[in-house]
Amino acid sequence: MSALLEVAGVSKSFGPIAAVDKIDLAIGQNEFFALLGPSGCGKTTLLRMIAGFEVPDQGRIILDGIDITGVKANRRPINLMFQSYALFPHMDVAGNVAYGLEMEGVRGAELSRRVDEVLALVQLTALAKRKPAQLSGGQKQRVALARALVKRPKLLLLDEPLGALDKKLREQMQIELKRLQQETGIAFLVVTHDQEEALTMADRIALLRSGRIAQLDAPRALYERPNSRFVADFIGQMNFLDGMRQADGFAVPNLGTFDALNLAEIELGASASLAVRPERVQLYLQEQPGVFAAEIDGLAYLGQDLILHLKLAGRAAPLIARVPAANPQSADFAQGLRVWCDWPAAHSLILSA
Repeated sequence: MSALLEVAGVSKSFGPIAAVDKIDLAIGQNEFFALLGPSGCGKTTLLRMIAGFEVPDQGRIILDGIDITGVKANRRPINLMFQSYALFPHMDVAGNVAYGLEMEGVRGAELSRRVDEVLALVQLTALAKRKPAQLSGGQKQRVALARALVKRPKLLLLDEPLGALDKKLREQMQIELKRLQQETGIAFLVVTHDQEEALTMADRIALLRSGRIAQLDAPRALYERPNSRFVADFIGQMNFLDGMRQADGFAVPNLGTFDALNLAEIELGASASLAVRPERVQLYLQEQPGVFAAEIDGLAYLGQDLILHLKLAGRAAPLIARVPAANPQSADFAQGLRVWCDWPAAHSLILSA
């Protein structure tokens, strides 16, 4: 994969606080890349440096082979779509989309053609004459996206682009953004704190922590093979069982000794946590060989799934299990019921901090 954007050793501090600390990453041509992380992790600062609104204290930003570190924002072939959309209320949809091109001197048939093309792409042709006040939240988001795409940037930056939408519309627009990125062939870089959003849209994700990349990987690898307890805890939901690596496996007090996918990588005597996703926990109504007992302490019905909180001997925090509601056993689960648990070793990991 040839790199469209390279961030090389970039750092940025505000007083004593290192917002971005020596970050290196490369984004490929036609890639949908996500910067993910909690508030204050540095993702927005990094985005602003790529856009040209902040100047790095050190390091370089290279776009399509050209060093743009010192290039002003309005001179970069990059567009930034903000969460607020910032549409002109007195202009109709077509006028909002055309504005950037008009500022560059595009006029007449060329202007109309490019505006028509991008409105068709985002499925807003029928709404071209409407004002922003006459649009829904999802339609406004499409107008802002069309305005960014019509200038044909080499890279489109999106800062929390779906944050103002309700849950159902946000889920629809995640798929729509991915479709548009693939159809246009433009590289997208999205900043988000929503891990589900990143998993759904991105080809690769950089998870940031305290100004550094905690892990950079494809969505499935990030979810299935987190490299630390922080990553595992941030991406999805995870159970952690503290214990120690012993000669015969990973020993968890009061529960037993377990195998895990990466057991061979853990040093003897090391203290760590056995990590297992709730959907990997298997439940039985009858005792089976090699399983351990638990009691259902609480449950919630989510439609497609049941979330169970399981009380374990000698453990204050519950073990969380997620069971498909279509599972015939799910009808028998009730608070206070004694069940038995295990999980496939291939779907558990031993993780340190």
